[in-house]
Amino acid sequence: MIRKVPIPTAGVMLGLAALGNLLAPYSLILKYACGISATFLGLLLFSKVILHPNMVKNDLNGNSIFASVFATFFMAIMQLSTYTFPFIPFISECIWYGAIIGHFILMTWFTYRYIINFDLREVFPTYFIAYVGIIVASVTAPTFNQHHLGEYIFWFGFIAYMLLFLLVTIRYCSKHTIAEPAKPLFCIYTAPMSLSLTGYLACAADKSLVMIIVMQILAQLLFIAVLTQMPKLLRLKFYPSYAAFTFPFVITAIALRQTVIYLNQINIAVPQFLNYLVIVETILATAIVLYVFIRYLKFLHEQMIVNMGTRAKSVFSAITNIVK
Repeated sequence: MIRKVPIPTAGVMLGLAALGNLLAPYSLILKYACGISATFLGLLLFSKVILHPNMVKNDLNGNSIFASVFATFFMAIMQLSTYTFPFIPFISECIWYGAIIGHFILMTWFTYRYIINFDLREVFPTYFIAYVGIIVASVTAPTFNQHHLGEYIFWFGFIAYMLLFLLVTIRYCSKHTIAEPAKPLFCIYTAPMSLSLTGYLACAADKSLVMIIVMQILAQLLFIAVLTQMPKLLRLKFYPSYAAFTFPFVITAIALRQTVIYLNQINIAVPQFLNYLVIVETILATAIVLYVFIRYLKFLHEQMIVNMGTRAKSVFSAITNIVK
């Protein structure tokens, strides 16, 4: 089964870790249930890295989607380190720094492997993950009292987003077709702006109200664009790329909630419908993450059964040969 764990499993891991933080104000039990589930998936993927490094290496070298999606592994670790910080602060902080370094190393390698050898056909919204995903460090930085570092990382990721948005949009408007397994990746479009806004709210020393409002409006418009495609995307058969449904929905809800909190803090009257919208987006994010998590567990279970069946056939064949 470990051999069959797909790289995008890290995306579901990230979605669960982020969902736990989204649900934390409502229930610590739900938060840690999400954290444990995310850790379980992370251990499966980490086992594959350790036990089958050549398979992982081939995946990363042969596919820009897998290579960029692998950054979600480091993003998830940044999130999970905030779970353990109250219990083991020093170790958690070391892990957090290690995840940031790991993300930058992957980013550097990805640039060398796929940007220098540029091919528009290999460009997907997963490119946002490789470069803009580092803003998760900004979102989690306050836990480790690293606001300045978080703000620097935010501006790096946000500038990268401005550049990549144009590139990815050109790719989607080009004549190059998108294979069915890659179609769910469109959902990632809604994540970078919401992630950027969340990172900005978490770390920026001098916040611009205009910038916050503009970013939030754009984030919601991108979210609506993704929602219009969801009925069609959910009708596709299961692919590991279903992981793209998870984190984007969660971070959109988090960004909206944090915006409402900030507006209340600076004594700006917040329309009541925004509070209801936060609840709706939270419920929607929870439902889609649980749906994808269940589909992934089913997929892994099926792979395990197939693997057991193959081994059983091999054993039966060996016994038959011996008897003959």
